[in-house]
Amino acid sequence: MSLAPFIRSGRGMHPEVDFGSLERLYPDEVPDVWHVGSASDLVSWQHLRHWYGIEDPNATPCDLFVWGTGTPPDLRMTRVGGRPFLPKRISWPTVGDTVTQFLCQFDFRDSRDLVGQTVAKDLPGDLLLVFVADEDAILPADLEKLRFVWVSATEQDNDIVTTQDMPTPTHAFEFVTAWGARFRTVDVPSKWDAAFDLPEDASRGRQWILPVFWATKIGGVPYNSQEIHREVPPDYLCQLTSIQASSETKWPWVNVEAPLTDGFKKNGIYAKSNSLMIGDMGELTLYLDEDGKISAVSECG
Repeated sequence: MSLAPFIRSGRGMHPEVDFGSLERLYPDEVPDVWHVGSASDLVSWQHLRHWYGIEDPNATPCDLFVWGTGTPPDLRMTRVGGRPFLPKRISWPTVGDTVTQFLCQFDFRDSRDLVGQTVAKDLPGDLLLVFVADEDAILPADLEKLRFVWVSATEQDNDIVTTQDMPTPTHAFEFVTAWGARFRTVDVPSKWDAAFDLPEDASRGRQWILPVFWATKIGGVPYNSQEIHREVPPDYLCQLTSIQASSETKWPWVNVEAPLTDGFKKNGIYAKSNSLMIGDMGELTLYLDEDGKISAVSECG
């Protein structure tokens, strides 16, 4: 698999973003922040944070993910769609008579050093798989229609369900198949007030989102499109945000160099095969309580 020149492999379970190499590849990136979909989006976030002092030595570390498309290098990785890392001995989740659809999974192994956060605690497994009864289960998050399965990463590949083993979901819907490359960074919730005081032309009027990354991530502080979090919510674990790659930029996916230029057409950024929409660019946030129970909250964006 050909990967972007800013991606490094072999130092963890996920390929990693080398920010220095990424920065050199996009020297003329226009300072603009919005939802993080492609690795190039990180350049503006990091630059604007530095330029405007959205920094704090006590910031909250997190692992956020930018996306490759198609079959992942390893089925255990953090990803959406495709074939889950589900052992054959575990029954495919159902909701009553409804066969669920695999939505996503999180691999927490690279993030266990986020000391003091939920991910660093004794988790029920290495990977958390999320299944949904239908598209409406995501927004608003409906626990009656969501199923969660914890899995050990030590399962052997030949014991994992194959594509042929996967049942047809009762209410199937289309979205991108993608896998995550990890970037260790921080959220800075102490700087919300400072961000709101920045000049409106700092980032096309969107400078106010700088403190907390709007991205799929493990740990840190969850982005909430309807309210701000000034500290880490109790039991917060991870977050899946809508996926939309950058338009007309090289390496929209970490394994695809050619820009996406077709808009709503088959190969465009808005095509269902290239995106995942939670409402209007919203997010699904997962929590793990002391008893090992998962809860979920979602917002529409």
